[in-house]
Amino acid sequence: MIKSLVFVTAFFSGSVLAQPLSAIMTFESMTVTSEGVKKQTQFQEKFIRDTNVVWTERIIAKAPTKHTHSDDEGHGHDLNFATAAKWIVRDTSNQTKFRFVRTSQKIIIEPRPTEYETLGFNGDWESAYYLLNRDALKKMTILNLTVPKGATWYEKKNAEEFTRVLWDEVNEIPLSIESGRLDGTMDNKITIRITSVPAALPWEKSANYQTIAYEDLLD
Repeated sequence: MIKSLVFVTAFFSGSVLAQPLSAIMTFESMTVTSEGVKKQTQFQEKFIRDTNVVWTERIIAKAPTKHTHSDDEGHGHDLNFATAAKWIVRDTSNQTKFRFVRTSQKIIIEPRPTEYETLGFNGDWESAYYLLNRDALKKMTILNLTVPKGATWYEKKNAEEFTRVLWDEVNEIPLSIESGRLDGTMDNKITIRITSVPAALPWEKSANYQTIAYEDLLD
């Protein structure tokens, strides 16, 4: 991180927004291998947050091929969670609960807290809710670039790598996160487009879903 900046208290107060927010996140990445092969990937996810809830879900154009592992008796379990929704809830004690939801099957998969990190959640509510840790912005440089109203570009850079964030100060969410290597061999970008909040929030439909333990899928 480069030099510290002073921000208004309200911006970094840590208060949680009262209204739900919905967005579409587009992930793009490019890498150039040592053999000179350029590899590019792109996918999208829905992002919805409310006061103490975060929900993300991959957008799939067609049904994916299921990957399972089977034992000698022929039992099989789907261990591919890339297309399952991720449901994170914070309780009144500031403890977070992380679950996968397969909406098409009406199943909730509940890992133990000790399994969270290996399944893609490091336990940081701040980063889940705001898509980054806002304290990091304090240590980044403001860029004098044309921006949408109420937004600011921030950057950190060293001799090899860079990170840039277009931060929406009104909605407290990044509109773009860019990172990569200055030699052009790696580039990552997340674009966040705010959308209308659905009339029914996805977790409200889960009351009658079956809940199973993640460890049961490993049997």
